[in-house]
Amino acid sequence: MSKFEDYQWMLRYLKMLDTTNARILEGLSRHGPRNLMALAKSIGLPPTTVTFRIRKLMKEGLLRVRTNLDYSKLGLMKAVLIAESKPGLEKKLHQVVDNLDYWTYMTRCYGKYDGYYAIFAFPVRYGKELEEYLDTAMQSEVFSRYIFHRTTNFTEVAPNFDWVDFKSRSWNFEWKRWISEVQSASEKLPPQLMNPETYSILVDETDILILKELEKDGTTKFTQLAEIAKMTPQGVRYRYHKHIVGHGLLTDYEVAILPYPLLVSDMCSLIINFENEEKLAKFANSLQNKPFIFNYGKAIDQLSLVVHTYTPKTEFSKFIDSMNRLTERKMTKGFLYMTLDVAAFRRQTISYEFFKENKWTFDYEKKLERLREATGA
Repeated sequence: MSKFEDYQWMLRYLKMLDTTNARILEGLSRHGPRNLMALAKSIGLPPTTVTFRIRKLMKEGLLRVRTNLDYSKLGLMKAVLIAESKPGLEKKLHQVVDNLDYWTYMTRCYGKYDGYYAIFAFPVRYGKELEEYLDTAMQSEVFSRYIFHRTTNFTEVAPNFDWVDFKSRSWNFEWKRWISEVQSASEKLPPQLMNPETYSILVDETDILILKELEKDGTTKFTQLAEIAKMTPQGVRYRYHKHIVGHGLLTDYEVAILPYPLLVSDMCSLIINFENEEKLAKFANSLQNKPFIFNYGKAIDQLSLVVHTYTPKTEFSKFIDSMNRLTERKMTKGFLYMTLDVAAFRRQTISYEFFKENKWTFDYEKKLERLREATGA
C-alpha cells in the first residue's frame, strides 16, 4: 500500500475498533464462521448484529477467516525451513525451495539468516527424500546453511483486545506483565503441541478438494463447495459433518485481522530453545491470548518452539528486550529471529493436485533434475 492507502486503512481500522467488534472477533475464533448463532449467544448480542458486523469487516477488507487443518490426519507433516542465500543467489534459492511444491508459506527473510523462509505440509512418507533434497541443495552451494524442523500443527492465537484502550483507541503493550505471566504459567504442555501419534490418511480426493477451499476461505458456502467438488450441496454438507468434522480434520480458525498497518509493523519468526519441557510449556501457555502472536508450533522431538509474531515497529525492540530478559531469568536457553518480508509473502493451500488415488505423490528424481537445472550443478 502507498502511504495514503495505509493512512486510509488505519482510519477504517480505528473506526471499527470498538468493544462490540472486539467481542465478536474474539468469539469468532472459538465458534467458527458456521456457528454464528452460538457466537451471538455467547457474547449476548443479536445474531443479526453479529452477522452484519462480520460481513461489513470482510467487505471492507479488514477481516478474513481461514480454516486450519490437522495435517497429520491427511498424511502430511508440518515443517519449517530457513535457508540462507549466498550473495547474489537469492533467485536461485527461491527456485530450489519452490521446486519442492508442498510449501504453504514462503517469503524472503532477513536477520540471522538472509534468504528464504518456508513452511511445508509435506507427505510424511517422503520425509527422507525431502531431507536428502536439502542436503543435495546445500552441496550445490546455492545456500550456505539452513535450519529444518519438523513441527506440530501450528496453534492459532485468536484476536485479543485486552491491551487496547478503547477510549483512546490505542494499544498499550504490557511487556513486564507478559514476562511475569511466562514465569507463573502452567508447566503442562498443551495437547496441540504434543507429537502426532500417527500420520494416517483419513481423506479421499473429494475431501481434499473441500479442505483446500476451506483453507482459502472458511466462510465458503456449501453451494460453492458443491460446484467445485461436483456434487450436491446436501452431499457436501454430509461430507463436511461426517468426514471432515467427524474425523477431526479441522483444528481451529485463523481470524485474520491485522491490528496495525503493515508499513509500520514487523512480522517475524522466532526459534526459541528451552532446557526442559516444563519451561517450554510455560512459555507456550503464556502466548494463548497475546495480540503480538500469530501462531506457534513445537519442533518434533526437540525442546524448541517456532513462533510467528507481529508487532508495531515502535514495540519490536521492547519485544526483543523482553525475550532477552526471559533468557536472563533462565526461562529460555536462547532464541534466534528472522524478519519476514511481507511484500514477498506467498501463500498456497495443501498441494491437492498431487493427491492421486487416495495417496500423495512425489517425483523425487524429477525434483533432483530440476534442482540441477536451477543450480547449474
